[in-house]
Amino acid sequence: MKTAKRYAFLQQLSQRFPFHFDNLSSIDKLPSERDFRRWVWQAVKNEYRRAEISLLLLDEDEARAYNRDYRQKDYATNVLSFALNEGENWFDAESSMLTGDLIICPQVVLREAAEQGKTPEAHFAHLTLHGTLHLMGYDHIDDDEAQIMEALEIKLMNQLGYGNPYSQDEY
Repeated sequence: MKTAKRYAFLQQLSQRFPFHFDNLSSIDKLPSERDFRRWVWQAVKNEYRRAEISLLLLDEDEARAYNRDYRQKDYATNVLSFALNEGENWFDAESSMLTGDLIICPQVVLREAAEQGKTPEAHFAHLTLHGTLHLMGYDHIDDDEAQIMEALEIKLMNQLGYGNPYSQDEY
């Protein structure tokens, strides 16, 4: 049997979901590109037929510069989301395609995981989902939106085999 026939789903997935990943951080022992792809796809797959997402891991200085330049907040944050069609209708009914960029700062994620008593893997998974949901238009500015987003994050984390990211006992 030919490889393409044996792995038709994976071939179709790579066409429907181009995922661009680069680790420009100084941290080597991080989740794999495959892990990040799986976490992003978990968030996207039920709402979009197609997505093209870039995920970049940056050290604190670079992440801080992005946060300062684009959000006017002069500190490194855990995850930044940039929808490529921000300000437009995010969901294009014809193409059903989501496009955007995520920036994750591993130093901040690892520090937060340690402070919160969470495993680094689970915290990376949560923040990847969180950033992807922002690309999809979810937000947590007001309480109602936050409840919706948090409930979805909990559901997605459970589907991936992780505990509730908002409960200290679940990790």
